[in-house]
Amino acid sequence: MNINELINPIKVCDLSLNVNDNDRPLWNINWNREVSNYILLQKNGRCYYIVVNDEIFKIGYSDCDGGIRSTINSYRNSGNSGRPSDRTHGIHYLIAEQLLLGNKVEIYFHYNSLINVSLSLMDGSTDTIEYSISGKILEIKNMEIYKNKHGNFPVWNLQEAGKPWPSYIQESRNNLLSGNYLKLKEIKERLK
Repeated sequence: MNINELINPIKVCDLSLNVNDNDRPLWNINWNREVSNYILLQKNGRCYYIVVNDEIFKIGYSDCDGGIRSTINSYRNSGNSGRPSDRTHGIHYLIAEQLLLGNKVEIYFHYNSLINVSLSLMDGSTDTIEYSISGKILEIKNMEIYKNKHGNFPVWNLQEAGKPWPSYIQESRNNLLSGNYLKLKEIKERLK
């Protein structure tokens, strides 16, 4: 599905290769300066789209503090260090791979608006607060739209499709867990 088919997605950033071999992150984030920090940092539940050459490759969600900035930074900063999940390392790797192939990688998102929620408290009273529902429901509904249109999930939504991560990514993560972080030259070698 092409990103241009979505109604009003907010472009968060473009990604570019990090050519400094001494850095663990394999790519850099070039934030969209047309989007205010207020939007990028808000806590609202969000659904994001990782897009390669205008095609949606991954649909995900996040509710973490720090907004969409924090969500994207976690892929960049945690994907090739520490003990990342298969998904976090896999997406970090796949983004670097696409950039090495000369492809354009961008991230977009939608977010849930704040709503008034009535809470029933233990003393029988109620309180009304402004709150955002989880981005998970936004992800689920957007994934349904994608699957109904294409009959499958986006190519990088492996968990949702019940597919394992490619063996080369699993090996890369195991190497990382042993203290050997991934370098761009390793991906270049595999792409030859």
